[in-house]
Amino acid sequence: MQRMIRSVLSAVLAAGVLLSFAACGQTPAPAPSSSEESGISSAVPAPEPTPEELERTWLRENLPVMDGSTSLIPLEAGVRAALFDISMEEAETQVVHDSTYGSFTNLMNKEADLIFSVPLSEVQYNDAKERGIRIEEVPVAKEGFVFVVNAENPVDSLTQQQLRDIYSGKITNWKELGGRDEPIIPYQRNRDSGSQNYMTTFMRDTPLMDAPSEYRPGSMAGLMDVIAVNDHASQSIGYSVYAYAADMYEGGDRIKFLAVDGVAPSKETMASGEYPLISENFAVFRADEPEGSPVRRLCDWMTSDEGQLAIAKAGYVTVRDIGFDYSAEALPEGYSGVGAGRVNWKSPPLFVSRAYNKENPGQLGLPLKVTLPENVVFSDEGGMQPFTTGIKYEI
Repeated sequence: MQRMIRSVLSAVLAAGVLLSFAACGQTPAPAPSSSEESGISSAVPAPEPTPEELERTWLRENLPVMDGSTSLIPLEAGVRAALFDISMEEAETQVVHDSTYGSFTNLMNKEADLIFSVPLSEVQYNDAKERGIRIEEVPVAKEGFVFVVNAENPVDSLTQQQLRDIYSGKITNWKELGGRDEPIIPYQRNRDSGSQNYMTTFMRDTPLMDAPSEYRPGSMAGLMDVIAVNDHASQSIGYSVYAYAADMYEGGDRIKFLAVDGVAPSKETMASGEYPLISENFAVFRADEPEGSPVRRLCDWMTSDEGQLAIAKAGYVTVRDIGFDYSAEALPEGYSGVGAGRVNWKSPPLFVSRAYNKENPGQLGLPLKVTLPENVVFSDEGGMQPFTTGIKYEI
């Protein structure tokens, strides 16, 4: 804005000078530039763009039409934020996802070039086969299948077998699991939802009992709501994917995740493989995409270190080990860390630890731009060094 004001003022002043000369019947002589006086050109050649910058530019200009599951809206937003160098908030306004099944139909009908999806169901594979369409799936992030109960439920951990017994109707009272003497209300999702794909796979050979319509909320938010605030919330149990339940549902303080086989779901336990119910989120597209197409180049970018960092900053666990710290302190909204470094936003005080390359600690990791809020100090092995707040730094 200041640059624009200066330009306008310069133009006005120049016009005034010309008018004054015109009034005197004179024409001003052009002022020699400093470069003309010295005989030396002041033009500085622009630096050559890096291959990474060139690829981002190409992808911005040739971005495929994308769609996907509701729980993967932030993932696409993270991709857009990195490619267009905009905030997650702005990127999310550009993203509209149909649903797991709706986006798949759009892909089949060529109304979408690429979709972000949880694992597809047998129904979806059969649909593609009947249409004579081959599909490809590229893993781009890890995902956890999680079970949730009301925050007031005293049960904290169940085994996989106990969960299957609940959803097959074999266990019907929380008292059998160390809880209160109350009937269990096991909620399910509608059959054409991504989390129901997970549930069907989870049950394996154990029959999943049929749930009445009132026990099948039509959305992930609806399922969370009945567990969080329903009259019989303390008796309820349901399931979702970690990315939605942990980062997208607004009533998270009224629900809790159950540990499965003694391991609670978190970004750390998903990244380490300790949590037992881990799967992947996929970029799915039609196999007839030619080599070098925008879809294939975008998938290549998303599975590169740069793309995986963008996905991690969007809140997902990467499929590749890029040395990213997934601790809760390191992944607040809008900020991130790289390598073994951590970004801790605790008040007071707040610290930013130096990011570095995990493979070679002597080198800095991927460039990371952060805007520091108030009361932030920079910490590395040399001690505490103050940063000026409110300014973007590359570390």
